Amino acid sequence: MRRTVLISLAVLLLLSGCAQLKGAGADATSAEETRPAPRYLEFSDILIPGELERVSKECFITNGFGRLVVSGRVQSESLAQFFITSMNSEGWIALNQYKYQGSVKLFFKKQDKFASILIAEDPLSTRVELWVVPQEKI
Repeated sequence: MRRTVLISLAVLLLLSGCAQLKGAGADATSAEETRPAPRYLEFSDILIPGELERVSKECFITNGFGRLVVSGRVQSESLAQFFITSMNSEGWIALNQYKYQGSVKLFFKKQDKFASILIAEDPLSTRVELWVVPQEKI
């Protein structure tokens, strides 16, 4: 009898521990699911992370070229890696990149246009300035 009770208690402890582990995994999964999905804004071939919001008063786009400014709370290093990866998958060729005084500058080329991305992080947010310009003279 005593042995049966001990085995039952051990099984209950194992089951409750597994339930807690399953709950922790579900919380991590739901946190990932609530992260806003990347999307295209003015430029149809440049993906923007969902955490960044458009700063309308600083944007100027005409005929698919111009300046797009977005900001949000994202680390500049992960943001730079996001742009390098997503731009490559959209057919952009990385030309150069550099870091200067906490900012990251990325340069890309695609068929008949160039893109530059400036990522500047401050204590409250990260600001991204994207320029897309035609390759030919204006």
